[in-house]
Order: sequence, then C-alpha cells, then structure tokens
Amino acid sequence: MTLLVTGAAGFVGREVVHLLVQLGGFSAVWLTDRTAPPIPHGSGFEAMPFDLAATGELGSLLEGVDAILHLAAIPGGGTEQNPALARCVNVDAPLAMLEHLDRATHSCRFVYASSIAVFGTPAADVDDGTLPAPTTLYGAHKQMIESALVQFTRRGRVRGISLRLPGIVARPAAPSGLVSAFMSDLFHAARDQRPIVLPISVEATIWLLSARKAAWNLVHALGCDINDGRSLTCPALRVSIGELVGCLFSDRSLVHHAPDPHIERLFGSLPPLATPAALSAGFRADESLDALIASVMAAISPP
Repeated sequence: MTLLVTGAAGFVGREVVHLLVQLGGFSAVWLTDRTAPPIPHGSGFEAMPFDLAATGELGSLLEGVDAILHLAAIPGGGTEQNPALARCVNVDAPLAMLEHLDRATHSCRFVYASSIAVFGTPAADVDDGTLPAPTTLYGAHKQMIESALVQFTRRGRVRGISLRLPGIVARPAAPSGLVSAFMSDLFHAARDQRPIVLPISVEATIWLLSARKAAWNLVHALGCDINDGRSLTCPALRVSIGELVGCLFSDRSLVHHAPDPHIERLFGSLPPLATPAALSAGFRADESLDALIASVMAAISPP
C-alpha cells in the first residue's frame, strides 16, 4: 500500500508520521505539506512540498496512491481571518482530490480529518444521532467535505471515512490561528508552573484528546471496516476546566479566569458526549485524564 499524508508537517501530522514509523506495513509513505515535511531517520518515507491550492497539479501528487490521510487545513481562526484562502485549502483542494480519485482506475482509501466544529454550540448531549449545525466558517467547511465524501464514496472509486476530532492537546507554544489555543497553552503553563489567564470559566467543560491518541485513531481509520463515507465522532474525554487545573497545577492560584462569552460559548460549554459507533469500530479516547496528562507532558517536556 502506498500512503499519502497531507499536512504532514503540522502538529497532528508529525504525531501521525511518528506512529507510522513505529507501525510499518506500508510499501511507501509519501509526506506532503506547503514545505517539505521532515523525514524520520531511517524511515524510507518520501517528502515533497505541495501547495494544495494548486489543484491543477494534483495528478502528480495522487498518481499511484492507495490510501490518503487528509490532515491539511486552515484552522478555525485562520479561516475567519482569510476566508478566500481557507476555501481554497479546506474546500476546493479536498474536492479536487476526490474528483481526481473518482476518475482513477483503482479505488483509494480516503480518511478525512474532520472536526467537532461541525456541531457548532450544541445545547443538548451529543451522540451519533446529533446533526451538524456549524456556527463557524471552519465548521461549515468541514461539513461540506463530509457531505462530499459520502457522495464520492457512493460512486465507487473512493472508500471514505470522516473522523470528527475534538480539542487536541498540546499544540506547540506558538501562534496557531486557533481560538481554542488556550487549551494547549494551559499544559505549557503547567509544565513550567507559571501563571496563565484563561478566556473561559472554571466551570467550563471541554472535550479533549491527546495528540498521540488522535494520531492512533487516524491511523486506525485506515484499516477499519467502515468504507461508506460516513462521519464518526472520535471518542474524547469531557472534563471541566476546574478539574483539569486541579490535576495540572500544585498552586491553583497561578490560573486566572477572564471568561470571554464568545469563546466560552464555542469551546467551554460542551455537553456530555456519547460515541458508540466509533467505539464499536475500535476508536478510543485516552484511558483517563491522568493518562491524557501523562501523554501530553511526555510530548512537550524537553528531552
């Protein structure tokens, strides 16, 4: 199997690449991003820079590919700031990829990294029957491609699945374009036991997944037996900010709260989450909050 990973230089992409090196089992792994992603030493992977906005050149990228992990995207904050670029990357590029695969002579596995942003600001518990209702442009883009993937899968050349990812921690301590970056910033502050101001209240509730578990789920999606293009919500831990702060900080007074109503509505009021379809297909959340914290801290602590 020849596997293509888009967005391989990104936060989640790097975790996916690291896991692929450990697992093996692919005849070839091609990594692409706007700049050539780093290649793990001794992996035999190939890296190539590619601008997905150049949809007319996709044939050279997709030729001979048997499976695709499509991670590349303009994130939420960046989508609102530059909607034209976000449309090119988040909508036009994956649509062009699916159209190219639809004309191919052999089928291709297509794993699409979607987002819980498709749910907007749910007022009730979320489960497998909850319908998308995005309240951001980013969420709307994700829903568009989810819908397209179902239709291209129906046509027969694409074997698709969308995996809706929750908040993934901890991203590097650098500008990310994500309004939800405070979730990752909290872990970096806890590592150094330094003060931080959060834009959500102590009672806020969030859905979290460690980057390593997110990578595991995405790679699992390559081989799971769901091939009809459906969208699954990835299992995640629902935790309150107060609970998380209590586990991370020996001195809770280091954490201050200055709730922003807009941010709290989008990211701090998430209801209970049930994901039976994903669980039955083998997808998993972190085993516990302690396990999630241990995984994140191992990833962000200096070697």
